[in-house]
Amino acid sequence: MKKFFQFSGTINGTTYFLRILFSIVLSIPALIITFAFFGVFAIEYAEIDMQNPEGFDQQAFEEKIESNPDEFLEALKSSFTPFWIISIIISLIPVIWFGLASYYKRVSALFYDKRLNVFIGLLAFEILADIMVIKFDNWIGNVFMAAQIIVLLFMLFKNSGIEEHEG
Repeated sequence: MKKFFQFSGTINGTTYFLRILFSIVLSIPALIITFAFFGVFAIEYAEIDMQNPEGFDQQAFEEKIESNPDEFLEALKSSFTPFWIISIIISLIPVIWFGLASYYKRVSALFYDKRLNVFIGLLAFEILADIMVIKFDNWIGNVFMAAQIIVLLFMLFKNSGIEEHEG
Protein backbone atom coordinates (compact mmCIF):
# COMPACT_ATOMS: atom_id res chain seq x y z
CA MET A 1 0.00 0.00 0.00
CA LYS A 2 2.84 2.36 0.84
CA LYS A 3 4.31 2.10 -2.69
CA PHE A 4 1.16 3.56 -4.21
CA PHE A 5 1.72 6.88 -2.44
CA GLN A 6 5.51 7.10 -2.95
CA PHE A 7 7.17 9.28 -5.56
CA SER A 8 9.43 6.49 -6.84
CA GLY A 9 9.25 3.98 -9.63
CA THR A 10 7.46 4.16 -12.95
CA ILE A 11 4.07 3.11 -14.29
CA ASN A 12 2.67 2.35 -17.72
CA GLY A 13 -0.26 4.11 -19.37
CA THR A 14 -2.81 1.49 -18.34
CA THR A 15 -1.79 1.70 -14.69
CA TYR A 16 -1.86 5.49 -14.95
CA PHE A 17 -5.44 5.34 -16.26
CA LEU A 18 -6.48 2.98 -13.47
CA ARG A 19 -4.87 5.30 -10.91
CA ILE A 20 -6.87 8.22 -12.34
CA LEU A 21 -10.04 6.20 -11.86
CA PHE A 22 -8.99 5.25 -8.32
CA SER A 23 -8.44 8.95 -7.55
CA ILE A 24 -12.12 9.45 -8.30
CA VAL A 25 -12.95 6.70 -5.79
CA LEU A 26 -10.63 8.30 -3.23
CA SER A 27 -12.51 11.60 -3.61
CA ILE A 28 -15.83 10.09 -2.52
CA PRO A 29 -15.35 11.00 1.19
CA ALA A 30 -14.70 14.64 0.20
CA LEU A 31 -17.87 14.63 -1.91
CA ILE A 32 -19.89 13.16 0.97
CA ILE A 33 -18.59 15.80 3.37
CA THR A 34 -19.32 18.56 0.85
CA PHE A 35 -22.87 17.33 0.27
CA ALA A 36 -23.35 17.03 4.04
CA PHE A 37 -22.22 20.65 4.46
CA PHE A 38 -24.67 21.91 1.85
CA GLY A 39 -27.43 19.74 3.30
CA VAL A 40 -26.92 21.10 6.80
CA PHE A 41 -26.69 24.64 5.42
CA ALA A 42 -29.91 24.23 3.42
CA ILE A 43 -31.77 22.86 6.43
CA GLU A 44 -30.58 25.75 8.59
CA TYR A 45 -31.10 28.49 6.01
CA ALA A 46 -34.52 27.24 4.91
CA GLU A 47 -35.47 26.72 8.57
CA ILE A 48 -36.78 23.24 7.85
CA ASP A 49 -38.47 21.61 10.81
CA MET A 50 -37.09 18.08 10.92
CA GLN A 51 -40.10 16.97 12.98
CA ASN A 52 -42.39 18.01 10.12
CA PRO A 53 -40.38 18.09 6.85
CA GLU A 54 -43.59 18.02 4.78
CA GLY A 55 -44.22 21.60 5.89
CA PHE A 56 -41.25 22.82 3.82
CA ASP A 57 -42.28 25.36 1.19
CA GLN A 58 -39.91 25.12 -1.77
CA GLN A 59 -41.39 28.16 -3.48
CA ALA A 60 -40.91 30.36 -0.41
CA PHE A 61 -37.33 29.14 -0.07
CA GLU A 62 -36.54 30.03 -3.70
CA GLU A 63 -38.18 33.44 -3.31
CA LYS A 64 -36.13 34.09 -0.17
CA ILE A 65 -32.92 33.43 -2.13
CA GLU A 66 -34.02 35.43 -5.18
CA SER A 67 -35.15 38.42 -3.13
CA ASN A 68 -31.82 38.79 -1.36
CA PRO A 69 -28.97 36.79 -2.92
CA ASP A 70 -26.36 38.75 -0.95
CA GLU A 71 -27.90 37.55 2.32
CA PHE A 72 -27.86 33.99 1.01
CA LEU A 73 -24.18 34.19 0.04
CA GLU A 74 -23.27 35.82 3.35
CA ALA A 75 -25.07 33.05 5.25
CA LEU A 76 -23.28 30.45 3.14
CA LYS A 77 -19.92 32.10 3.79
CA SER A 78 -20.53 32.30 7.53
CA SER A 79 -21.46 28.60 7.59
CA PHE A 80 -17.92 27.60 6.64
CA THR A 81 -16.67 26.76 10.11
CA PRO A 82 -13.20 25.39 10.83
CA PHE A 83 -14.75 21.94 11.26
CA TRP A 84 -16.05 21.86 7.68
CA ILE A 85 -12.90 23.36 6.18
CA ILE A 86 -10.56 20.98 8.02
CA SER A 87 -12.78 17.98 7.24
CA ILE A 88 -12.80 18.74 3.51
CA ILE A 89 -9.05 19.41 3.41
CA ILE A 90 -8.21 16.23 5.33
CA SER A 91 -10.41 14.19 3.01
CA LEU A 92 -8.71 15.70 -0.06
CA ILE A 93 -5.09 15.18 1.06
CA PRO A 94 -4.94 11.47 0.06
CA VAL A 95 -6.53 12.26 -3.31
CA ILE A 96 -4.05 15.03 -4.10
CA TRP A 97 -1.05 13.04 -2.85
CA PHE A 98 -2.05 9.90 -4.79
CA GLY A 99 -2.72 11.95 -7.93
CA LEU A 100 0.62 13.73 -7.74
CA ALA A 101 2.46 10.45 -7.09
CA SER A 102 0.75 8.85 -10.09
CA TYR A 103 1.56 11.84 -12.29
CA TYR A 104 5.21 11.78 -11.18
CA LYS A 105 5.53 8.03 -11.76
CA ARG A 106 4.16 8.36 -15.30
CA VAL A 107 6.41 11.34 -16.05
CA SER A 108 9.33 9.29 -14.69
CA ALA A 109 8.49 6.51 -17.12
CA LEU A 110 8.36 8.88 -20.09
CA PHE A 111 11.14 11.36 -19.24
CA TYR A 112 13.42 9.56 -16.80
CA ASP A 113 16.51 11.78 -17.21
CA LYS A 114 14.63 15.07 -16.82
CA ARG A 115 11.67 13.82 -14.78
CA LEU A 116 11.71 16.49 -12.06
CA ASN A 117 11.88 19.42 -14.49
CA VAL A 118 9.20 17.93 -16.75
CA PHE A 119 7.00 17.13 -13.73
CA ILE A 120 7.22 20.68 -12.40
CA GLY A 121 6.64 22.13 -15.87
CA LEU A 122 3.61 19.94 -16.56
CA LEU A 123 2.21 20.63 -13.10
CA ALA A 124 2.59 24.39 -13.63
CA PHE A 125 0.96 24.05 -17.06
CA GLU A 126 -1.98 22.06 -15.62
CA ILE A 127 -2.57 24.67 -12.89
CA LEU A 128 -2.33 27.53 -15.41
CA ALA A 129 -4.65 25.72 -17.83
CA ASP A 130 -7.22 25.12 -15.08
CA ILE A 131 -7.17 28.80 -14.21
CA MET A 132 -7.50 29.80 -17.86
CA VAL A 133 -10.40 27.41 -18.48
CA ILE A 134 -12.25 28.79 -15.45
CA LYS A 135 -11.41 32.45 -16.08
CA PHE A 136 -11.96 32.62 -19.83
CA ASP A 137 -15.16 31.24 -21.28
CA ASN A 138 -14.06 31.78 -24.87
CA TRP A 139 -11.50 30.43 -27.32
CA ILE A 140 -8.60 30.88 -24.87
CA GLY A 141 -10.21 28.53 -22.36
CA ASN A 142 -11.00 26.08 -25.15
CA VAL A 143 -7.38 26.08 -26.36
CA PHE A 144 -6.10 25.33 -22.86
CA MET A 145 -8.73 22.62 -22.37
CA ALA A 146 -7.70 21.00 -25.66
CA ALA A 147 -4.04 21.21 -24.62
CA GLN A 148 -4.85 19.47 -21.32
CA ILE A 149 -6.60 16.68 -23.20
CA ILE A 150 -3.60 16.30 -25.52
CA VAL A 151 -1.24 16.06 -22.53
CA LEU A 152 -3.51 13.44 -20.92
CA LEU A 153 -3.67 11.39 -24.11
CA PHE A 154 0.11 11.63 -24.48
CA MET A 155 0.59 10.43 -20.89
CA LEU A 156 -1.83 7.55 -21.46
CA PHE A 157 -0.75 6.27 -24.85
CA LYS A 158 2.96 7.11 -25.25
CA ASN A 159 5.16 4.05 -24.96
CA SER A 160 7.83 4.60 -22.35
CA GLY A 161 10.17 1.91 -23.62
CA ILE A 162 10.53 0.43 -20.14
CA GLU A 163 9.93 -3.31 -20.06
CA GLU A 164 9.27 -3.75 -16.31
CA HIS A 165 7.78 -0.87 -14.33
CA GLU A 166 8.45 -0.59 -10.58
CA GLY A 167 5.56 1.32 -9.16
